[in-house]
Amino acid sequence: MYGPLDMVTLTGEKVDIHIMTQPPSGEWVYFDTEISNSSGRISYIIPENRRLGIGVYPVKMVVRGDHTFADSYITVLPKGTEFVVFSIDGSFAASVSIMGSDPKVRAGAVDVVR
Repeated sequence: MYGPLDMVTLTGEKVDIHIMTQPPSGEWVYFDTEISNSSGRISYIIPENRRLGIGVYPVKMVVRGDHTFADSYITVLPKGTEFVVFSIDGSFAASVSIMGSDPKVRAGAVDVVR
């Protein structure tokens, strides 16, 4: 998405997926290109023959049209590891922060995270 308000989506854009397979100072490896859907999202399954070992890997997704990019990480955990995934999209926050201020936290959210 472009901009802080996520108002303009990347519909039908080619997005190149690069992963640093030997962090922290390895080279970026091109994995594939996906086309964004009507919500500006892509989905990608790493092929079995390119699966990553246990670790944390930087990911860079580059829009071919204008070379804008998004950075993220993939964390690979040992099989059977318990973990929690959450965000502040309304599940834990009672308000959304557009200007960078702290959103109000829902009652009990901190206890759930702990």
